[in-house]
Amino acid sequence: MELSQNLPFPASVSVGTDDKLARLARLPRLPRRDLLSGIATALMVGITGKSAEAKNDSKDEKSAEKKGKDNRFRSNGDHATGSQTILKAKHLVRGDTVGIVAPASPLENETEIEYTYQWLKKIGLKYKLGKHLFDSYSDFAGSDENRIADFNAMWADPEVKAVMPMRGGNGAARLLNGIDYDLIAKNPKIIVGYSDITSFLLAIHQRTGLVTFHGPMMGGFFEGSYTYHNYLKAVMSNKPIGLITDKEDKELWNPEGPPSRHIITGGKARGRLTGGCMTLIRQLMGTPYEIDTEGKILFLEDLDAEPHEIDRMLYQLHLAGKLQKAAGIIIGECTNCNPGGSGRNSFPLNFSLDRILEQRLSGLGIPVIYGLRFGHSKEKFTIPLGVMASLEASDSGVRFKIEENATL
Repeated sequence: MELSQNLPFPASVSVGTDDKLARLARLPRLPRRDLLSGIATALMVGITGKSAEAKNDSKDEKSAEKKGKDNRFRSNGDHATGSQTILKAKHLVRGDTVGIVAPASPLENETEIEYTYQWLKKIGLKYKLGKHLFDSYSDFAGSDENRIADFNAMWADPEVKAVMPMRGGNGAARLLNGIDYDLIAKNPKIIVGYSDITSFLLAIHQRTGLVTFHGPMMGGFFEGSYTYHNYLKAVMSNKPIGLITDKEDKELWNPEGPPSRHIITGGKARGRLTGGCMTLIRQLMGTPYEIDTEGKILFLEDLDAEPHEIDRMLYQLHLAGKLQKAAGIIIGECTNCNPGGSGRNSFPLNFSLDRILEQRLSGLGIPVIYGLRFGHSKEKFTIPLGVMASLEASDSGVRFKIEENATL
């Protein structure tokens, strides 16, 4: 380290000659405090310089690392959302194999899986079962370690073209940190689910860019004609799902559910789709898997929640800016969400769900509709997360169209 620029004595003095003692003796004495101060200054200049260089190098390394990560999801085409590339799996064809797993709650009646086998054979699909599919541990389908092992194993199996949860329930969010997102990004496959599986759909889509599907699971894709045909349209075709139509009610005298296209706020919107079960979306708030709604068409639904509970969840999303950032909002049927419909005690002055939705969503300045058939209702259509869709709501009616193909 060079100290010559900060020496506390004249620079002309040579301290390497034979008569250095005589020369130094003739110099005026400097106070010890000034001498130490000069040396300390020199040391600090050197240390600070090296510290600044180290910080700059570290900053450059982090910037390069961040740039590298960003480039991983950089898009060169129309399939970009922000800096993330939209990945799509191949659509299923007859002869393909699906992997059946249980990442949440256990099967309620093991023998009922026979119905799933029959319907898969009917549409020409083969199946593989997760090693721990029939396990039970508390209200989970086995331990966290076994459930996530089954899930990741299906993504690693080259024979499996789709990873299909058997049911929802509880416990899927416990596994999010164990999902092998790099494996999924390298091996795009179809995954369909709803309810508790919402956490998987959002985390996988936002971490990898893969289009995931909010729709019926292996235990219920055959529950009704409307559900069945919309399911096949989503996963066994590489064409855009297109215009969403309502189920044709044969019995007009006693319709089920709310009017399917109730307009809370009119308008037009276009954006990528995201959403799911409100309870799970709220559960992920404040985590690395928190939902991104900016510029997107947000769809929401729930089951067995009192209207005041729906209000609580919507207000949390409002406080977080999630509702205001959306391009448009679609509320599903919300099964058993009327006052007292949950089977639990309801507040005496509990508003109806309709009024809660009007109060919370009508002032956002974006189109909002309520009643489309998706989520926990028996008859439902399948919604792909990550593809472009358009929404129009006016006096002439509601038009909801999924414009982009969700599979290859």
